[in-house]
Amino acid sequence: MKRIILLILFSGFIAAKAQEIDLVRLGYNKSDVKSEQTGMAASADGKQLAFVFKDKTIKIFDVDAARFIKRFSGPFSDVFDLQLAPDGKLVMLQGNEIIVLDWKTEEVLVQFSTTGVITKSSYLPTFNLLAVGQREGWVSVYDLNARKEINTFQYKKHHVSALALHPAGKAVAVGVIPVLSEFNPIKLFDIKTGNVLAESPKGVYPMAVFNEAGDQLIVSSLNKLGTKTSIFILDGNSLAQVREVDSKVVWGNAIMPYSGKVAGDKLLGITASLSFNVYDLKAGGIQFTTKSDGFKLPSYYTLGVGNAHPFPLGNSGKFLINSLGNNINQIYDLASNSITGYFFCGANDDFAVVSRDGRVEGTQEALGKVFWTARNSVIRTSLESTYEMGFTPKLLSQIISESDLKLATFEVEKVADKIPVVQVKSVNGVNTPANATFTSSQKMSKVTIEVTQNASEVTELKIYQNSKLIKSESNQGKAVYQADVSLTNSFGEQNYFYVTASSKAGIESEKVKFTINYKGATEAKPKLFLLTIGIDKYKNPKYNLNYAQADADGVAKMITQKSQSLFNEIIPYTIRNEKATKTAVYAALEQIKAKALEQDMIVVYYAGHGVMSGGTDKEKEFFIVPHDVTQLYGRDEMLFEKAISAADLKKYAQAINAQKQVFILDACQSAGALGALEEQSRGAAEEKAIAQLARSTGTFWITSTGSDQFASEFAKLGHGIFTYALLEGIGGAADVNKDQRLTIRELSTYIENKVPELSEQLKGTAQFPSAYSFGNDFPIAVFEK
Repeated sequence: MKRIILLILFSGFIAAKAQEIDLVRLGYNKSDVKSEQTGMAASADGKQLAFVFKDKTIKIFDVDAARFIKRFSGPFSDVFDLQLAPDGKLVMLQGNEIIVLDWKTEEVLVQFSTTGVITKSSYLPTFNLLAVGQREGWVSVYDLNARKEINTFQYKKHHVSALALHPAGKAVAVGVIPVLSEFNPIKLFDIKTGNVLAESPKGVYPMAVFNEAGDQLIVSSLNKLGTKTSIFILDGNSLAQVREVDSKVVWGNAIMPYSGKVAGDKLLGITASLSFNVYDLKAGGIQFTTKSDGFKLPSYYTLGVGNAHPFPLGNSGKFLINSLGNNINQIYDLASNSITGYFFCGANDDFAVVSRDGRVEGTQEALGKVFWTARNSVIRTSLESTYEMGFTPKLLSQIISESDLKLATFEVEKVADKIPVVQVKSVNGVNTPANATFTSSQKMSKVTIEVTQNASEVTELKIYQNSKLIKSESNQGKAVYQADVSLTNSFGEQNYFYVTASSKAGIESEKVKFTINYKGATEAKPKLFLLTIGIDKYKNPKYNLNYAQADADGVAKMITQKSQSLFNEIIPYTIRNEKATKTAVYAALEQIKAKALEQDMIVVYYAGHGVMSGGTDKEKEFFIVPHDVTQLYGRDEMLFEKAISAADLKKYAQAINAQKQVFILDACQSAGALGALEEQSRGAAEEKAIAQLARSTGTFWITSTGSDQFASEFAKLGHGIFTYALLEGIGGAADVNKDQRLTIRELSTYIENKVPELSEQLKGTAQFPSAYSFGNDFPIAVFEK
């Protein structure tokens, strides 16, 4: 009992002395995750992240593209260490094996077997050198550029617990764990000869790491009784002790770092129990901690064994770490001395990015799995609930590039008591428990919804059917809402509903779900309403394009050819050039609204200009630009009068009964019309507007919007890059599983992969479209065998 009390007291001392503690609380249910993350790494430039999972899945995330660009099955279910080399190769260590593979081709390039089981590793990206310490004191060093072993030597017959390659690439510092009362020094070995160049004072060393200049070696140590841990600075050449930086009295708790990275005058250390601590090498003491140390009594056999690196993200001063031991990774910012971001991922393509101040980005599935937790209650608020308030495109890239920011911490408990609570009171007069299932043969059903808490905080109540928004009502001060819903067998007899309420705090209520099985008459074969708009010729000729009309004609022709067998009838609406006015487009949408039934599908394709209005963030609006808009920027009143707004598209998406809706925008800004920073800002605002539009309506949006980069039109292709890839996909190339049916998700995935490939080939720079899919998947084309 005394030992436990001491542990609590000294742990409290550590927290009190630390200047900063990470307070953001995120969580997820393990049952919701396909596989546990077992390793991660970042490329030296911070542009790519690699993750490994227990089911052997390996995934590569592109920071600029804001999505996973590769997923495949690897050789290991667990990894001791993982590195992304500067040449783009993936280095994996496990047991007594080292594998270097090309993640693009999935080819194993070279494989090494070590003498003993690996206990420590050190990687030097500047020279692409890898050193591995092993049991029985073996050390092997590899030149990964030449793909060969440089040398293997032995330092006593104990396991290697500390290992650090010198920045000059010619020496390696090695520490081993002693037996019983025997203490050992850290020794500096010449890599090529294995000769000892210097020795430190004797001790127990679980970590060693050189500073950037190589003139200092920072080590962690444990005293003989295991009751005191210390951080020492040694001379990088002689290994003589220079000074002590930090020490803690503990009992049976290995809180000393097992691995680390020196950044300036700070040591970023990760302890045996995965706490991330920042030590001030000048002033001494701990400057920051994630406060995740727990009781850990390592055995002799495991003392010092392990690697959990802080990975620098280029020269940003940000570092990718994992101090939680789960699927949530963190981003530490040296300048602000805080965790500024979080990255969650699963073994499928799910990911979620969260900033310290509450901004979010990610896939629909991940945003529904990860939640904020309050400190003083059991309330959990999903990231999805904060989407409208905090969604930010390419958030990870923003977090990495942001500088000189001391972000305010988003604390969900400050708004938790204002979040509405919604309950489905009854369906067709029958009281409704949570997640209830009903059966009806009637086409129409009546739903009664009650806001049981914080009714005055509601701004809008929304009902979704099969993921598509079908009803919305602004708050009028009431707590009970009623709605008539029309059942369909578009996706089978099951009609999935959920209800949610937006609040003044910007956070949505938790979804309330129910299901109605429709046993009524089978509906007629669906119709396709196909609206294509292409504008080459603008009233202001400086906005003219070359292939917008050809793009729209090509899409209309290809979809008609490949979708005929899916539909009873394809009803085209063709609007080109000077006929493409706001009045004409709205007239077509009104006709579709009047005719379309739940089982039908609508596809809206637009090729032309897209633009954001000016004003504050709340005032900004995305528009697609008809023929008669003569000025894109500086005349917002013209946009509101003559252009087609995202707000109006949202109204039509909700009002049109068709459950299956696809909007495809090959829209660009006018090249050179804006400065680079303004263009980047408007592009991000555009993407945010479209993502929120897709989510709020439960429809599919595939877009090339963002800047003039996607306006690239090539005579060689006869189309813009985006639409060329779209036509290839609908033509059959996107049917990757070869089942002769192309679904909208297959098509969007193909476009997301093909456009960067084409743009890199034709322009030398990979460019990335955006796809937002918040509705159910469904086929859009069928191919003959």
